[in-house]
Amino acid sequence: MGWGYICSRPRTNGATTESSRLLAEWVMSVQQIGSPGAIRLRFGPFELNVAERSLSKANEVIPLGGRAYDILIALLEKAGEVVGKAELIARAWPDVSVDEGSLRVHLAALRKTLRDGQFGDKYIANIQGHGYSFIAPVKRLPADHGRGEASSGLSNLPPALGRMVGRENVVREMQAWLQTDQRLITIVGAGGTGKTTVALATGHGALADFFDAVVFIDLSTVSNEQHVIGAIASVVGLDSQLVDPREALVTFLRPRRMLIILDSCEHLIAKAAEISDHILQNTRGIYVLATSREALRVSGERVLRLCPLECPPEQPGLTALEVLAYPAARLFAERVSARRGNFTLSDDEAPMVAEICRKLDGIALAIELAAGRAAVFGVSNTVARLGSRLDLLKFGRRTANPRHQTLAATLDWSHDHLSEAERVVLRRVAIFVGHFSLEALVAVAEQGGIDRSEIASAVENLVNKSLIVAWPSYRRMLYRLLGTTRSYALEKLAASGEHNSMAAHHAGYLSRSLEDNRGNVFDLEPGQSLAGAMQHYLGDVRAALEWSFGPDGSDGAAIRMAAAAAQSFLARSLFVECRDWMEKAIGRIAADCDPQDQMEIHASLALSLMFTTGNSERVRDAFNTALAFAKRREDAYQQLRLLSGLSMYLHRTMDVAGSLEVALRAESVANKTGNPEDAALADSMLGAAYYMRADHVRAPKYLERALRGSSASRRFNATQYLFDLRTTSLFNLTRSHWFAGNLDRAAGYAERTIEEAERADHPIALCRALILTMPLHFWIDELEQVERRLSALEVTAEKYSLEPFRAVAAGLRGRYLIRIGRSADGIWHLRNGLEKLRTQRYEMLVTDFVSELAVCLAKQNERPEALALIDGSIATQLRLKRPLHLPALFLAKGVALMCGESEQSDRALECFEEAMTLARQQSALSFELRAGLELARLWIDRGQTGRAHDLIGLIYGRFAEGFGTPDLVLARRMLEQASVRELQAG
Repeated sequence: MGWGYICSRPRTNGATTESSRLLAEWVMSVQQIGSPGAIRLRFGPFELNVAERSLSKANEVIPLGGRAYDILIALLEKAGEVVGKAELIARAWPDVSVDEGSLRVHLAALRKTLRDGQFGDKYIANIQGHGYSFIAPVKRLPADHGRGEASSGLSNLPPALGRMVGRENVVREMQAWLQTDQRLITIVGAGGTGKTTVALATGHGALADFFDAVVFIDLSTVSNEQHVIGAIASVVGLDSQLVDPREALVTFLRPRRMLIILDSCEHLIAKAAEISDHILQNTRGIYVLATSREALRVSGERVLRLCPLECPPEQPGLTALEVLAYPAARLFAERVSARRGNFTLSDDEAPMVAEICRKLDGIALAIELAAGRAAVFGVSNTVARLGSRLDLLKFGRRTANPRHQTLAATLDWSHDHLSEAERVVLRRVAIFVGHFSLEALVAVAEQGGIDRSEIASAVENLVNKSLIVAWPSYRRMLYRLLGTTRSYALEKLAASGEHNSMAAHHAGYLSRSLEDNRGNVFDLEPGQSLAGAMQHYLGDVRAALEWSFGPDGSDGAAIRMAAAAAQSFLARSLFVECRDWMEKAIGRIAADCDPQDQMEIHASLALSLMFTTGNSERVRDAFNTALAFAKRREDAYQQLRLLSGLSMYLHRTMDVAGSLEVALRAESVANKTGNPEDAALADSMLGAAYYMRADHVRAPKYLERALRGSSASRRFNATQYLFDLRTTSLFNLTRSHWFAGNLDRAAGYAERTIEEAERADHPIALCRALILTMPLHFWIDELEQVERRLSALEVTAEKYSLEPFRAVAAGLRGRYLIRIGRSADGIWHLRNGLEKLRTQRYEMLVTDFVSELAVCLAKQNERPEALALIDGSIATQLRLKRPLHLPALFLAKGVALMCGESEQSDRALECFEEAMTLARQQSALSFELRAGLELARLWIDRGQTGRAHDLIGLIYGRFAEGFGTPDLVLARRMLEQASVRELQAG
C-alpha cells in the first residue's frame, strides 16, 4: 500500500501588514475577470494566473503584495479604460478608510515590479484628475491554450464556497501534486474543517490543466453503495442505466483528461475506494480528488490531513493585529464583516476573538457559525454563550448543503454511519476533557458488555474517521476529542443514562493514577516540565473534582480526589485554585478518612495559603497537622518535604529560633534515610537558619555543601518540596557573602541564583531568587539590574496572584524610585508595601524598607516620624532576638539623625559606632565598612582626620575582593585624601 499522511497546517509569520485586512480575495478575482476560460492573462512578458493570484515572468513567480494585486486586477478588468481613484481604493481597501497617498505608494510598488517605463514598456498611465488606466495590450489565454482539444461542457463545479481563509498553501500544494501526476489525493479531516471548500478551490484552480473537465460528485446524497457508479456516470454525461455501468464508465473516461472530485466518501468508503482504484488502474488521464473523514487506503493514494485552522495562543496582551495573524481569527473577522459590513477588530475585542477560536478548536464551520452569531449579538455575548458549545451546535446557515447547515447536522452525519461499538466508545470517551491514553479509556469505559479489544478497535476506527484526534507523545499515543465533537458526544452520553457512572469511573481512575505515579502519570517528554505536561490534563482534574464535590459525588471521593489533585495544582502554580479546593476538602474530612489524604490536603493548604494570603498562623497549624500525620506514618520523604515548607514559612516570618529547630529536625531525618539528596536538603535549611542567626562563618559552609550534594542539572520538582534547594542555597550564599564583605563572590552567586531559578521554570523559585538578590544590587548601585529584575518580579507575582511577592515588589519599587530621585512616589510605594507585608507577616525585607523609608523621610524634614519608625523596628528585632538586620537599622538611624535642618551628630556618632560593633560581632564586614565611612566623615568634619584614616585603613585592609564597588572606591579615595592632608599639615 502506498498511502502517506501529511498534516497540512497553515504557517503564520506573525502580524504582518497583510493580516490586518483579514485575507487577500483570490476567489473573488476569478469571478470578476470572467469565465473559467479566461483565468490566465498575458501582457508583455508577464502572465497572471487569477485563480492562484500569482504573477510570473518566464515561468518565474514574481512576488506581489495583496493590495498591489487587487489594484492590478481592477485595472486589467477595464484595460484601456480609466479607473477612478475611489474605485481602486475601494477594491484594495474594502474595509478601511485610507487616503490617496496609500494608493500612490502601492501603485509605485506595482510599477516597479512591472518595470513600467523601462525598455520602452509602458503599462499603467496616470490620467490627471481622473484616475489610472492599463494601456498595454492584454491577451486572455483560454483554458485549452497550448493543451489540445477541449472537452467542453464537462465541468459542473459549483461556485467556490465564499472567500477562503487560511488554506491557500494547501490548495497550491495539491495543485502542485496534480501537476506532478499524483492521480489520487484524499483530503481527510474532521467534520467542519473545510474539506469541501478546499476541494472546490483546488478544482477551480485546476480547470486550465484539465481542459475544463473537472467534475464534482456529492456522495452525501447517495445512500446506497450500488449507486456510486451511477452518480459518477450521470455527472460526466454517461447513461447510468447501462448493462455494465462500471466498464462503460471506464471506457468513456479512458481517452479523456479529467479531474473527478468525490466529496464526502466516508459513509461509502469501501465502494468509493474500489471504484476510484478501478478507474485509476484502467485510465491514464483521469485524476481523483476525494474528501472523507478517513483515507480510502488505495495504492498510490496521497493523503492530506486537513488540520483545524491555527488559533491565536492563550497569551495576555495580544493586539488585534497580532490576533489577525492567525487564520482562525481572520476567518472569524471576515465572516462577521460579510454579515455586518465594515467590521474592524479592536484591541479590546481581540482577546475575546482569540478565545472563541481556541474554544472552537479552529474548526472552520464552527468559527463561521460563531461569526454569524457575533454579527448579530456582538463578540462579547458570543464568548459568554460559548461557555457551552451546545447552542452553537444547533445554530446554522440556511444556504449550505443540509449536512453543513449546523454542526449538529455535520456530526449526526458521522454518528449515523458508526457501528454500535463505535457509538458507545464515542459517547463514553466524551467524559475526558483533555488528552487520554488507551489505557485510561479502557479503565473508564470497559463495562456493560464492551471489552478492551472492542474499545481499541473502535478507537482506531474513530481516529480513521476523524472523530478522535491522535496525539503522539514521547512514550505512547494519546488521544483527544475536539471541543465541538465532545459537546455533541456528551449529549449522547447524557441521553444514554451513563453519564454519572462514567464520571465516577473517570474520577476514580484519575485519583488512582495521580496517587500511584506522583508526576510520572503525565508522561514527561525530554526537557518537558511537569507544569507543561499538566496543561493537557488539567481540564480532566477539574472535571473530576467538580463531580466529586457535586451532588452525585461523595465525601470519600471528594477527599481522595482533592488529595490526589493537590500536587497537580502546585506544579502549575495554581495556588489560589489549590487553596480553594483544599479548604473545601477540609470541610468534608471525616475521622475515618485516609491519613495520607489528610496529610496531603493540610500540606497543600499550608503551601497555597502561604503564597496567596501570607504567613498566618493557619499556615503553621496546617504544616504541623500534616507533619503529625507524616511522623505517625514514619514517612521520611513526607517529613522532609513538609519540614522544608515549614522552613520557608519560618524564614519569611524571621523566626530565628524556630528556623534552626526545624533545620535540625530535618538533619535528624536525613541522617536516618542516608540519602545524599536528603542530606543536601537539610544542609540548605541549616545554612538558611545560620544566615538568619547572622552567623556568616557557618552559614556558607552548610550552603556550599548543599550545592555540592545536589546536581546542578536536577530539575526543580515543585510537587516535592516547593523548596528549591539550589536557588534557596544560592540566594542565601549571595546574601551571606555580601554581608561578610565577599562582594565579587556575592555578585557571582546572585547571577547563578537567577540563572538556576529561571531554569527551574517555577514562579516561586524565580520570585524568591529575585527578591533576595535584588538588595545586593541596591547596595552596589546597579540600578539598571534592579529595574530589569524588578519588572520581572512584578509581572510574575501579578500573573500567579502571589500577593506577598506583590507586596515585596511594591517596596522594592519604592526603593528604586527614591534612588532615581522620585522621592514622593517612592515613599508612597514603600508605605503601601510595608502595610501589606505587616498584614501578611512577611518579615524578610521589612527592615530594608523601613531603613530606606526612614532616611528618605528624614531628608524631607520628617525626622520625628523617621526616628519613630526605625526605633520601633529596632525594638522589634531586639525583642524577637533577630540580630541579622540590627547593623543596617542602626546605620540608617545614624544617617537619619544627620539629615534635616538641625543635625544631631553626637547621637548619630553613637549609632554608627553601635552599627560597627554589631557588624563586627557578626563578621558583617560590608556593614562595618559602611558604618565606618559615615563615622569617618563625622571625625573629618571635626578635624580628626588621622583618626578617620586609621579607622578606614583597618577595615579596608580586611577586604580581599570587591574593590570596584562604591563603598570600597569611596574608602580608597578617603584614605588617599587623608594622606594628602597629613602631608600638607606636615
